[in-house]
Formats: sequence, C-alpha cells, structure tokens
Amino acid sequence: MSAVPLVEQLSREMGISTATALFDGIPPRPVDPVLTPLFRRGGLPRGEIVTLTGGQSLSCALATIAAATQEQKWCAGIGLGEPAVASIADLGVDLDHFVNLVTPPEDWLRVASILIESFDVLVVDPGFLPSAGERARLLAKVRERKISFISLTSMPGSTEQIEITDTRWSGTQHGRGRLRSCLVSARSQTGVHRFLLPGPQGTPAEEPTPTSAEGAFERPVIRSVS
Repeated sequence: MSAVPLVEQLSREMGISTATALFDGIPPRPVDPVLTPLFRRGGLPRGEIVTLTGGQSLSCALATIAAATQEQKWCAGIGLGEPAVASIADLGVDLDHFVNLVTPPEDWLRVASILIESFDVLVVDPGFLPSAGERARLLAKVRERKISFISLTSMPGSTEQIEITDTRWSGTQHGRGRLRSCLVSARSQTGVHRFLLPGPQGTPAEEPTPTSAEGAFERPVIRSVS
C-alpha cells in the first residue's frame, strides 16, 4: 500500500493524519514545572528520543527525570561517568529508582537495548553515533516500549532537540563566596527559555527578577579633600 492511501485510511478510520499524531495521544511524563515550557507537549515524551546538549545538559536531564523517579518509575543512566550522588539527589531524583551504569563507550547501544525492555526512562551519553540501521532498530524499540529516551549527544531521528546555549554561575561576586546557582539559557522548538539550574535549593527555579542593585559592583572612588 502506498503512503497516500494509508494516510487516508488512518485518517478516515482512526482520525490519524500524520505519524506524529500516533504519539500525540500518549500523555508525556510530568517534569518540574520550571522545565515544562521546554517541551512541545509540556512534558517528557514517551516512545520518542529527545536530545539535550550543551553545558549543564546532564544536570538538566537529571532534573527532567526527577518527577518520574518520584512517581516510582525506573530510570537508568548509561555512559554518564560517576556523577556525585549528592548532586543527583539535590536535583530531585529519587535515588531508590535511579540506576547509573558505568558502561564502556563501545557497549552503550547493547546495554540500552537491554534496559529498554524493563526501564521507563533512559539518559544516555552515547559513546558513538549508531548507524542508520542501528538507529532505526533502537527507535523501533523505544516506540514499542513507549519509554522516554534522552540522548546527551545530537542524534538523527530525535523528535525534540533542546540545546543549552549559555550558563552563568552566581555566588562568587567580588571575588569571594561559593557557587550557589546557575542561570541557564536553553533553546528548543518552543523558543528560548531562561531558568536557574541548580536554583538556591538545588532543584530548578524560575529566573529571578533583575533589580538595579543586583550584581552591581561599586568601584572605589578617590575624592580630593581641600
């Protein structure tokens, strides 16, 4: 059957006009309200691949899956190295439902294919880009199991692309103090968004309203006295 008659049949019998519409009916996984605007459907899609790249992408990915772990969904990280456990918890991730696998880069695709069968969310930093055939098989499994798959490397076939374009840390004004929060600028299909990650409490937070005094540096002035 050619593509046109198939589309017409699906439209007539099921009300489906495009392939994307097949997944639009699947509600996304909830995410932190601060991160909701990043996604076209307001949450982490299921049965699709999302790419999240740029500085702070790992932190953003972990913050994105936090709500799923709190709902007792099983999440796994592949190729993420060994991030600090305390930092993962600070981002809101329920550690009882998060597994981080230290995997050789050449094994990431095999391990991911296995975990897709039993996990709800995967966060992967691929050791290599899969071939077109490998990518097609991976995507077919993701769709079949309706899992959420986040890649920290750009990958053809992803339905949503989020790029962290700028990060600005605060907390060390005037040459002292400690890093407390990071203002993140992110670009996605829904536009450009700014938020704190981490915020003052570790989890994502809204961008603070700027004030004229905020961040101002008072330069010393030499006054002449007669």
